[in-house]
Amino acid sequence: MRRLLLLLPLVVVAARMQIEWLWFEQFGWTNVLLKRWLLQLLFAGFALLPLLAARTWSRQFRRQSVVSSQGACLTGWSYATALFLCGGVLLISSMLVLDLAELSTRHPFQLGEWHQFLVPHNRITTFVMLIQGGLIALAMAWPRWSPWLARIIAGSFVLVVARSWGIWSLSLSIPNSSLRDPLLGADISFGLGRFAGVDLGLELLVLSTAFTLSFELWRCLARSKAISDWASPVFSARQIQLLKLPSAVLLLGAAGLVWLSRHQLLWTQHGLVAGAGWLQHHLTLPLRSGVTLLLVLIALALLFPCRRRLRQGLVLSLASLVAIEMIATPLTRWLVVRPQELDLQAPYLANAIQATQRGFQLDRIKRRVYEPKTKLSSADLEQGESTLDNVRLWDSAPLLEANRQLQQLRVYYRFSNAAVDRYPLNQDSDTAQQVILSARELDQSALPRRSRTWQNRHFIFTHGYGFTVSPVNERSNDGLPSYFISDLGTETRIEGNEALGIEQSEVREAIPVGDAALYYGMLPSPYAVAPTQIAEFDYPEGDLNVDTHYQGSGGIPIGSWLQRCAAAVYLNEPRLLTTKAITTDSKILIRREVRNRVAAIAPFIDFRGDPYLISIPGPAADPTSTTKSQAEQRQQHQYWVVEGYTHSSTLAYSSAVGANNPERYLRNSVKAIVDAYNGSVCFYISEPDDPIISAWNQTFPVLFESMNSMPRFVRDHLRVPEDFFNVQVNQLKRYHVEDPRIFYSGDDVWQVPSEIYGGRKVDVQPYHITAQVQGNDNSEFLLLQPLTPLARPNLTAWLAARNDGDHYGELLLIDFPKDKNILGPEQVQALIHQDPEVSKVFGLWDQGDLELVQGNLLVLPVGDGLLYVEPVYLRTSKVGLPSLARIVVSDGRSIAMDQSLSLALEQLMKKAPPV
Repeated sequence: MRRLLLLLPLVVVAARMQIEWLWFEQFGWTNVLLKRWLLQLLFAGFALLPLLAARTWSRQFRRQSVVSSQGACLTGWSYATALFLCGGVLLISSMLVLDLAELSTRHPFQLGEWHQFLVPHNRITTFVMLIQGGLIALAMAWPRWSPWLARIIAGSFVLVVARSWGIWSLSLSIPNSSLRDPLLGADISFGLGRFAGVDLGLELLVLSTAFTLSFELWRCLARSKAISDWASPVFSARQIQLLKLPSAVLLLGAAGLVWLSRHQLLWTQHGLVAGAGWLQHHLTLPLRSGVTLLLVLIALALLFPCRRRLRQGLVLSLASLVAIEMIATPLTRWLVVRPQELDLQAPYLANAIQATQRGFQLDRIKRRVYEPKTKLSSADLEQGESTLDNVRLWDSAPLLEANRQLQQLRVYYRFSNAAVDRYPLNQDSDTAQQVILSARELDQSALPRRSRTWQNRHFIFTHGYGFTVSPVNERSNDGLPSYFISDLGTETRIEGNEALGIEQSEVREAIPVGDAALYYGMLPSPYAVAPTQIAEFDYPEGDLNVDTHYQGSGGIPIGSWLQRCAAAVYLNEPRLLTTKAITTDSKILIRREVRNRVAAIAPFIDFRGDPYLISIPGPAADPTSTTKSQAEQRQQHQYWVVEGYTHSSTLAYSSAVGANNPERYLRNSVKAIVDAYNGSVCFYISEPDDPIISAWNQTFPVLFESMNSMPRFVRDHLRVPEDFFNVQVNQLKRYHVEDPRIFYSGDDVWQVPSEIYGGRKVDVQPYHITAQVQGNDNSEFLLLQPLTPLARPNLTAWLAARNDGDHYGELLLIDFPKDKNILGPEQVQALIHQDPEVSKVFGLWDQGDLELVQGNLLVLPVGDGLLYVEPVYLRTSKVGLPSLARIVVSDGRSIAMDQSLSLALEQLMKKAPPV
């Protein structure tokens, strides 16, 4: 019976491994999983070497104990001090190793920054820490439990080393770059990848050695006889000699950590400098180099015979250097640095500016000055026709609300996101049409309580269906959104738009719908079992429901009893063994939330932001499969685009994003494409110059593909992620300057302007426009962010990210003249409210059950001038269905409002005729 119980964990592990293997097999990437397992086994084997050495040392130490009174003995205060120190070190080292083991099971790729997880974040973690400390103390006090404590710590140590495979792999495989930090001369790849591995290795060495040493000493000092006599057992000369070895290892490990702390100075904020400043360069670095040398010399003095005075001298010198750093640092800062801070810190500020721009790709920005005219003319409107044809009049929030009321169609459907994209809908135009596309996903949490049965959740309600596509610049006659694609199933409506000159056939060709079943999406979804003897709900058709059976290539086969048993163990679901609905063709679909799906394959990539859905023509454009499948026969065209990032908080002299975001290096290095029906995945490297992604590509070469192999239809829909763009804007606000003196004075700091949206004051979010870039004859899809000076509302600059073709990812910074007052969004909104005609209409509408919502105010380049556009929505407080009521436009001097953009522009031209 005991043997069967011992086999139970092995059965669970084997079942989980089988399911993971089958899950990776559906992508053809079992070699990726196998390599991950082998790496963990390899590093676990390396972890056993110091454990075997520690065990050997412990056995030798115990064998050398003496019975006679000859030897060294601690009594009185010396014994009490040694007992307290050993107990404290043993308790702290045990708790740290256990905390690392717990972190390694949840977030193994955060082990390189484990220090930030030490402080309890809530009462529960504090309580757990107290319980953990109490159990360790109990094991220390009870001799029978002490061996189990050692075994648990040893197992935890092996677990931490094995689960840190990603940190070790990155450290070993990251390539050198051509850039070096300006102070220590180390390649920047050391900070981006190698530092974390070396630092974690040294910390684990120190922790394991400290535990081993304190455990053996505590075992001797905490014996009942020793405590009753208040004196330690007699240590033989051989035991004293043996104690020197782990003590020397501790000192060498500490020396390595002090040496690494010199590099940590380069990515630690010191005043205005995002790295080491004058004080750290001329005082802290030399002192820490001296401390490192002294620690090494003391370790050698322990290992080799030398005079006692030499050892005492070395220890005294070490204490002196530590005291000098503690005392001299604040004094030097006050007496030397502060009186001449600008002159002393200027070279280091220049390093910080350059490194921060490099860390967030701000060094690639192309700058130009743009001086807009004070008045718009008809020539400007004609020149900016492509921009005006794609002005976004529908914000994501009101469109989502309208979709939820008009297009969800059933209580269990949900539109969770509305993504701005562009499609070539007008064959007579070189400019793509901006649209907002929103996927109709299945939200199982919205099912009625009585309908949340096991079969409904896992066998019947398995997927969402369809999507809506709306033009950003049109509305229907009743003010509600206009649709190119709406409804679902056989009742799907595909329409053109006469006002935009777009035919139905053009929409059908550019945005194919097909059988738009969405088995994988943004919303959290439980596992699904398909196909089975139970028909799945596909979509509603009137009062009836249309059923289907899954025909895709995704999923884990569970047709055999062995596979079903493994799946039941993996999911903790014994009902999989008893249900009669499963057939030999049945599969289990897990990890259906696309971010979790791609993260399970590539956990070393950080997938952020909301994925967005694209619908592209033809099976030939399938980015995740090269063979004809059943899904292609179904005419499946929908794919999710997921943005993947590499990042680091250890780039020398680069400034952190914020107080709660320590990142100093960020790259949008990966584009993941997920088939919404099959669940197949492709990873494309979008930043081949990134050392971090180069390291992972070297480790898993079969996992990644180059952007050149991405199908054109997919590449045409790539966008610069707003999350990444927001980080770049955040860093640009201060680090757009090149002169350290201007940076020091702080008189050229920017901010994101504010606007009134929905009655609340919010920051202006970046928005997409279609406009011409200087030097390019065709209009482009741009992501734009206006910027204003700190504490002033006038417009000072634009940052634009290009999205189309070979220009993807390029940044343009348009500076406005500082000697001219160009109105910002907040000032224009004030002008709107001051206009008598507009304020009168607003006052009549915004009362009673009717609510007026001012949308995002857009600042657009039109010809040689600027145009401000703000949509105005109306909704009732009870129903909340928003309709586009008016469009307000301004050139910064005059205000006009009408039901359409063209009519509003006509009024504006009449109010402010060109001079």
